[in-house]
Amino acid sequence: MEKQRIAIGVDIGGTSIRVGIIGADGVPIGIIKSIPTNAQCSPTKIVNNFVRLLGEVWQEAQVYDIKGIGIGCTGPIDNERGIILDVANLPTLKNYPLKDRLLKDFKTNIVFDNDANDYILGEAVYGGGQNASSVLGFTLGTGLGCAFVDSGKIKQGTTGCFGEIWTSPYKDGIIEDYVSGKAISKSYNQLVGKECSATEVAELARKGNRRAVETWNMFAADLAYVLSWTVNMTDPAVVILGGSLVKSADLFLEKTDKLFRQYISSPLVNTVLLKTALLGDYAGVIGAALSVINSTEE
Repeated sequence: MEKQRIAIGVDIGGTSIRVGIIGADGVPIGIIKSIPTNAQCSPTKIVNNFVRLLGEVWQEAQVYDIKGIGIGCTGPIDNERGIILDVANLPTLKNYPLKDRLLKDFKTNIVFDNDANDYILGEAVYGGGQNASSVLGFTLGTGLGCAFVDSGKIKQGTTGCFGEIWTSPYKDGIIEDYVSGKAISKSYNQLVGKECSATEVAELARKGNRRAVETWNMFAADLAYVLSWTVNMTDPAVVILGGSLVKSADLFLEKTDKLFRQYISSPLVNTVLLKTALLGDYAGVIGAALSVINSTEE
């Protein structure tokens, strides 16, 4: 009997590391496991804990046809060599040769990519962008990520930096200074002189706090601007918004949708769809696994 094709997906973040077995149909098999990253620990401790978790999942996957391991990690990373470069939320892993380390224990195809790419790939193929010819996606969390999927494949660019818009100049800083979770916190602090997380500002806004509502309105307007010029450049069928801030979509999505359509090319106004992500925290693991399956079919 032919074994079911699967890939192991990995999502490495500054807070947690998730690992799961994903079928070729994008459906998780069993439980997606997670451990704290403990990002301030030594690289040896972080990687050993990760390898131990990956080893558990690897053993569970032996009954399947394993196509490889896909790993999504906050950039910048060297995708080809599997080296974590200078990642702000993984400071002790700077220039760590993770692929070489993993190949000592796992003799299989290992594919690396930016975590935003994997997240949006998962959403494009199996989530909110399913059946769309092209998907432009954004991860709205502590920072800002962006990716473009065309016909089920991530657009990488020459150096793998396609979609790295977060550093682009905007107002008196860069885009991430205005479109991110830390931007919400900063804006509210500037208005009231109080430190609050984006989640706390959302709770205040829902209770009618005027300054909190104003903060989310400013965020909605800045996001609309970013959407407008990226949509004009890429002409997608669907725009997906994912990441932790989407839990507060009730505070900005309607306003953003209305505003960005005022700025985009007229043929796009009534065609492009703006949606929120459907796969939640598992999108990155699913997308990472899909990147492996795609690589074996090329």
